[in-house]
Amino acid sequence: MPASSDDHSRNAELLMAELPDPRFVDRSFLQVLYDENPFGRSYQEGIDDEDGLRIAHYALISQEYRNAAGPAPFVFSLNAVTRSGGQRRGYFSSIGSRIWAEAGRHGVVGVIGVCNDKSLTPVVRLGWRHICRMPVLVVPPAPMALGGFESRLVTPDWLASTEAEVWLGDLDEAPAEHWTNRWTLEHLRWRLGWPGCGPYAVHRSDDLVAVSVKVPVKGVPVTAVLKLLPRGASPEVRSGWGAISAACRFHRSPVAVYAGFNRWVSVRGWPAPDRVKPAPLNLMIYSVSDALHQDTFAFDTYELLDMDGF
Repeated sequence: MPASSDDHSRNAELLMAELPDPRFVDRSFLQVLYDENPFGRSYQEGIDDEDGLRIAHYALISQEYRNAAGPAPFVFSLNAVTRSGGQRRGYFSSIGSRIWAEAGRHGVVGVIGVCNDKSLTPVVRLGWRHICRMPVLVVPPAPMALGGFESRLVTPDWLASTEAEVWLGDLDEAPAEHWTNRWTLEHLRWRLGWPGCGPYAVHRSDDLVAVSVKVPVKGVPVTAVLKLLPRGASPEVRSGWGAISAACRFHRSPVAVYAGFNRWVSVRGWPAPDRVKPAPLNLMIYSVSDALHQDTFAFDTYELLDMDGF
């Protein structure tokens, strides 16, 4: 059952207090995140103290991944938070063990997560497998436009438009060998419509769609490339440079940052040193079903839009 509005408000207050972010200024973000996901329900729990104050919260949101054998239900781990003074009391592991098991009982096969270096060892001790540290590249734009890209700012009206349906409607067709997140039209409309996020931009050519956002880095506008989505079912590898260059031009930024990897879109750039990253990210997997073999699990593609950071 969906959580109550009061529960969303209490969780948002806790998240805002401990992980300040404009998304948590009220309950609207959590309501969309937890209750309006086209792939299904969320799994979540909160812990209150004796005075009724929310002191811990953790959640999983539904995702659907596909590989060569077809689609399967997964969840993404997020919003693990404990109020200051309550750390090291095992809230994450106790809540986690319950909601991971609940997800498994509802047919979910695996939990995907991203953690920083500080959390890596404790998460591995809970049985998770560390897949890799997400690579981060700094990518300069081409000196001139490449590939005939058009760009649009994502707004609620645009997401509801016929043009958005055309632009976003053929992006879940590329072949898959290992696991890749399913980006259906409904999923993209929901994800790009998260309250308090963005504003995103979408860049489209005949064979590729990219999603980006502008972020300030020490006063310099930087383009964060969140997703590179091949159009259609062609098994050919595309270059991402044209899309990244179009995104930089749209945001009027001198450089782009791309994190992750993509089976069907190549990205070339310089590795970003750890000292310029807010927090190096580690990609994790936890199986909750005998149908998913954790030790051999592999991704085809994983990028920033697959998680919740932007």
